[in-house]
Amino acid sequence: MINVTRIINTFLPEALTMKLVRFTFALIWITLMLVAGCATDTPQTTRRYVWPRPPDPPKIEWIKSYYSQHDFPKSGFDSAMELFFGQPYALTFEKPIDIKSNSKGIVYIADIVLGAIVVYDLNNYKIDLWERGSDPDKNLSVNPYFLALDKEDNIYAVGSGMSRIYILNSNGSVIKWIDFTGIVKYPAGIAVDSEGERIYLVDSGDSKVAVFDLSGKHLFSFGKPGREEGELNRPSPIAINHKGELVIGDTLNARVQIFSKEGKFLRKFGQRGDGGPDFQVLKGLSVDSDDNIYVTDGKANQIKIFSTKGEYLMSLGTAYSVTQTLREAPGGFLLPQGIHIDDTDTIYVSDQANMRFQIFSYLGGKSKTAPSTTPAVLQKK
Repeated sequence: MINVTRIINTFLPEALTMKLVRFTFALIWITLMLVAGCATDTPQTTRRYVWPRPPDPPKIEWIKSYYSQHDFPKSGFDSAMELFFGQPYALTFEKPIDIKSNSKGIVYIADIVLGAIVVYDLNNYKIDLWERGSDPDKNLSVNPYFLALDKEDNIYAVGSGMSRIYILNSNGSVIKWIDFTGIVKYPAGIAVDSEGERIYLVDSGDSKVAVFDLSGKHLFSFGKPGREEGELNRPSPIAINHKGELVIGDTLNARVQIFSKEGKFLRKFGQRGDGGPDFQVLKGLSVDSDDNIYVTDGKANQIKIFSTKGEYLMSLGTAYSVTQTLREAPGGFLLPQGIHIDDTDTIYVSDQANMRFQIFSYLGGKSKTAPSTTPAVLQKK
């Protein structure tokens, strides 16, 4: 039998030979993709990952994980080009902390090692990197830790470096900044109430919350260090529910407290422990369309879900190191941090030590009905 590879290697350099082989495979791949594109689509069974497990009706469904732009859908042509030329450089996460989405397919992730805001465009399959600039009055000049959005889709960023809230438009350009020198000692979570025209900035250093109007004027602050009702101990995450109430993660007190928009204490729930409704290390929180409260517990590697009254509903997730196993592990977390639920009840979670973010969907929202198909797998109630 004629050995074609040996003949080719006799007359051509090895590097060129490999390129010819890869090019041939690329042509074959393109041909197969074209043929497949002309064929009738065959329905495929997709395994679903939902919580809680059957026979209970599903409430949360896992959608997808993103590590880099390589997780975007690929056409047959893109796959063929990668086969021939290799994969392009991947912009990967280092230490993703906070996460927000504008409900229109744009996701913003604060990565404190990259020192930038990573922007995922899930509609057009693109990634952008908003890095710090040299001019503190015109460029983002903090290492972004915490993010918020207003109704105009402007992004509010705070972090280490300067005592400022930076406000960026959807293109990443700084349109304004607010100086909080002497008002806030160590900025943590931030939330914007566009209807009430207020900005709420959590001060982890002085265990309080500073309130500004949208022009940047400091209106008042509330909270003080302590363990009594309305007192705080190194608070961090904050969210605003649909009643305008402020939901605050009272981190070192291992609880969640709810205040009125004027800072009046309303109710609280949670305690330190390793039980279902308990907190070990509270990291992030958000609310869905039913005002259920979702809390990420970094040490438990879970999302814990409560009613707006503080009644424990369920937990989601388990400890899982993707980097060690190289498996997808839907709902597996390693030090989950920020969590955000957008207007479509889509849930975004920064899975820090796994260097990715995961997307889920709340199926029980006012505009949704939970599907009844199976299989449904993973975590118990």
